[in-house]
Amino acid sequence: MKPALVIIDMQLWFFRNEARRVKLPELILSINELIDVAKEKNIPIYQVLTIHKNDKSTWNIVMKKHNFVALLEGSKESELLPEIKFDNTQEVIVKTRQSTFIRTYFEEKLMEQNIDTLILGGVFTHGCVGRTAVDAYERDFNVILAREASFSHIKNQEEAMFQVIEEEQEQSILTNEEIKKLLMSI
Repeated sequence: MKPALVIIDMQLWFFRNEARRVKLPELILSINELIDVAKEKNIPIYQVLTIHKNDKSTWNIVMKKHNFVALLEGSKESELLPEIKFDNTQEVIVKTRQSTFIRTYFEEKLMEQNIDTLILGGVFTHGCVGRTAVDAYERDFNVILAREASFSHIKNQEEAMFQVIEEEQEQSILTNEEIKKLLMSI
């Protein structure tokens, strides 16, 4: 197993209301715990950020349809949460769609490093994290969804994504303790 830790969309904008912040302190602690373990084991860490261009060239269909401005380059809302442990050993992947694989060089980076397993965390389990998990599976990467280090404020959609990942794709959803134990064995 050659894993990478992938943290998705831990940006200010995604926590803009109380329903989205309900588990934020625990989420940050869980993500930082996995970052510490990955650093200790010299496992590559990717911080994935959704960032759009002001000229609308990267906007998705819904953004264009409703002229919905969000996560623009240089905006405060697009910044990584300051509580997330980040340093220059972590690579930033900028995406403009829900899956980290769409319109990025992410797959090529993983293949260059011979990565075969992605440990995924961040927000939202029903959205960007889940869609990255599905696309990783479709590209023949093993997926470990970090249950405590990912979150969704839409619980029924999160449960549906858990079912797809675990039952249909036969991938893993593990606690931080299970992930740490697994990583310490490699």
